[in-house]
Amino acid sequence: MAETSPPAACRPILGGGEESARCVAILHSRLQAASSEPMTIQLYDSVSRTKRPLNPLQPGKVGMYVCGPTVYDDCHVGHLMGPVVFDTVARWLMARGHEVRFVINITDIDDKIINRAIESGEDWSAIAERYTAQYLGFLKELSVVTVTDHPRCSEYVQAMVDFIADLVAGDMAYQASDGVYFDVSQHEGYGKLSGRKLDDMLAGARIQASEGLRHPADFALWKNVKPGEPSWESPWGPGRPGWHIECSVMSSQLLGRTFDIHGGGDDLKFPHHENEIAQSEAHGDGYARHWMHNGLIQYEGRKISKSDPRMQEESFSQQFQARWLLDRFGPSAVRFFLLRTPYGRPVDFGPKVLDGAQKGLIRALKLLAPVLDQESDRDLEAICAVPLEENLDKARASFCTAMDDDFNTGEAIAQLFTLARDLREVPEEARTPGLEVLRDLGRILGLFQLGDTGLGEGLGEGGDQALLGKVLGALLSVRETARSAGEFATADGVRDLLVAQGVEVSDSAEGAGWSVGSGGAPDLEGLLNGAMDLREAARERGDYATGDGIRDKLGEVGVSVQDAAGRSTWTLA
Repeated sequence: MAETSPPAACRPILGGGEESARCVAILHSRLQAASSEPMTIQLYDSVSRTKRPLNPLQPGKVGMYVCGPTVYDDCHVGHLMGPVVFDTVARWLMARGHEVRFVINITDIDDKIINRAIESGEDWSAIAERYTAQYLGFLKELSVVTVTDHPRCSEYVQAMVDFIADLVAGDMAYQASDGVYFDVSQHEGYGKLSGRKLDDMLAGARIQASEGLRHPADFALWKNVKPGEPSWESPWGPGRPGWHIECSVMSSQLLGRTFDIHGGGDDLKFPHHENEIAQSEAHGDGYARHWMHNGLIQYEGRKISKSDPRMQEESFSQQFQARWLLDRFGPSAVRFFLLRTPYGRPVDFGPKVLDGAQKGLIRALKLLAPVLDQESDRDLEAICAVPLEENLDKARASFCTAMDDDFNTGEAIAQLFTLARDLREVPEEARTPGLEVLRDLGRILGLFQLGDTGLGEGLGEGGDQALLGKVLGALLSVRETARSAGEFATADGVRDLLVAQGVEVSDSAEGAGWSVGSGGAPDLEGLLNGAMDLREAARERGDYATGDGIRDKLGEVGVSVQDAAGRSTWTLA
């Protein structure tokens, strides 16, 4: 059987994604080989509120636009969710044979950026550039490799002026005292996405009250310049574009006046996406044929916002910061966590949930260890020609069915872990075919990458080293205390544990130090389980001071130790 040519869009755009993109192409080959039936993807459309088959405007090609961040502050977990979700959508579309043009915009003209510039005295463009670079860096860490375009609003201002001029000429927009506004009463379908009635609507959070509006829900297309603000020339005087017009123009410039999928967070349905639809349709554009919205982050079952009093506490608010999350849990665990829930539902967030996700991922990676560091594109012709065993074929089919059903990553991941559970019952020498299927299906979701350990703050090249470093430091402190007290059983036990985990311990006049051996990063779970064994051994000897010392030192670095029947257990605080 000849190898199926992968779609051109499988080429990664962001660095570091070569293996992910390669696996997308390979899975495309395998799926094509496995089935001669038409591959129909059903997706939930937010406008019709029904599942509909995806019928691209151009067969074999999909254009997708997703609203990106306003770049005025550090990224938080909410900024990560959309890119991960829709990167996975794009991966699956490519695996099913589509070429995908995937656009995520950068909002670099906005009130929030301007206000930050005025407060800090820094140039607005420098602020936007700094946080844009931060955001793109996070996407790279999270293996978001399918994005083809990251347009910035500031690059399309003239196109926005032209778009607004067309609306004014068609009497769909008008000039008021402080800018140009869209007349919502002129658009018959206004409210079809959000389900709101026009007479009940308010202008929305980002719209400032203005004299001379025809309707209170009319929204700004162009804002007149104010002192100290950046501005561009227009027929209505110097100013800048409004928020909503930016996405309508950038999407149509890059994907055409009608395109296939528009995505974004559920909080953008109104007013942002409602206004996009209105102004684009009034402009004569077909605009998006399908609307997809991902659920929002909630904290331990409750909606969280910046106004929550707990957000004023650094220890609470830091856990929402993208940098802290990626360092603490690692990019692969964060991606896995975000994909465990079907994309349209709220995602329950919190350290305990993330800790559970990380442990589940680590267990899967341990199982996959024999094939994890192998390339996936070996002898494709033979792989595609040889049928899978019945149980593996069933597992693959179940995964594909889940992904074809509105990109249900929650069910797809459940199928992967069912396969993993079954493979644990297979003798190790017979596991390889199943492990390869598990690995390749996982990689299309951006999981099970080359060299992945599932750990945050890893000790590999470029790692922050903080979490593992703190745990190692805590254990070395326990060792030093034990040596000083003459408790050599504990001291030797700590050293043996570290050596077994590939950590080289060196003693000097300044104290003990450590380094990672040639075997790579130690296993955090194994390290902490070994510490629990040392604690139990000390307590059995009646050395409760050492047992308490292990508990206290680990507690100082964020590891909570609890006593259970005959066994100490740990969780990440």
